[in-house]
Amino acid sequence: MLTGLHHVGYVVPDLDAAIAFYRDTLGLVLDRRGDAGPGFNFEVAVFRLGDGSTGIELIKPITETGAFADFLRANPNGALHHIAYTTAGHLTEAVAPALACGLHLGPATANGPIDTAAGWRILNIDPSNTHGLLTQLGEQ
Repeated sequence: MLTGLHHVGYVVPDLDAAIAFYRDTLGLVLDRRGDAGPGFNFEVAVFRLGDGSTGIELIKPITETGAFADFLRANPNGALHHIAYTTAGHLTEAVAPALACGLHLGPATANGPIDTAAGWRILNIDPSNTHGLLTQLGEQ
């Protein structure tokens, strides 16, 4: 079902400082930066690694409410928020095998995959099934 690492998502307190670290210190090229859109309450920056199939997603809440704001309050220096794995086929085809394994979909993707501000199509697996870490399945 899984074929590789799709991306990791970090919630950060200062998006500009985090971008500078990955760009200036580690030498990565910023792929995109933008607001997640109305009602999502966060800004995102994306770096791609190697051939572009693996990414680093930096997330900065832009309001004091919401899941990312709550996460940042609990982790004021920033922290790993989620990890996403690449699937062998389309995400819609990954839903049935995931459910058959006893996994449950996360609330944001309970009705199936969604397109994200980072430019990826993802499916959330409920963290209660993955030892507490939000795990996503990602489509290339």
